[in-house]
Amino acid sequence: MAILSKTVAGADINQRQLTITDTFRNEPFPSEKTGGAMNVKEEHGLVYNFEYKVKSRNKRILSGSNWLQFIANNGVRVGDRVLIDYNDGWFPKADYKIEVIRGGF
Repeated sequence: MAILSKTVAGADINQRQLTITDTFRNEPFPSEKTGGAMNVKEEHGLVYNFEYKVKSRNKRILSGSNWLQFIANNGVRVGDRVLIDYNDGWFPKADYKIEVIRGGF
């Protein structure tokens, strides 16, 4: 099960950031608890460096030019689901892995 799962909305593409709103009991990304750079690897082997911002107890933001690059490279569309989970050791240069599920399923 992913640390974070978000269905992509139009604003996530148009505003050039993935806005995650959820009630978090604990910080989903402990190594980034106050924000900062976050390295993620996608299934095709590319590593992206996202800016991670903690806006409030229930709002997190992923942004930066690499977010737009990720959208373009993976053909992310409204309704797709983005999953982020811990890197389970299959790639040493990223703390997390990211995956796109088409159509949100």
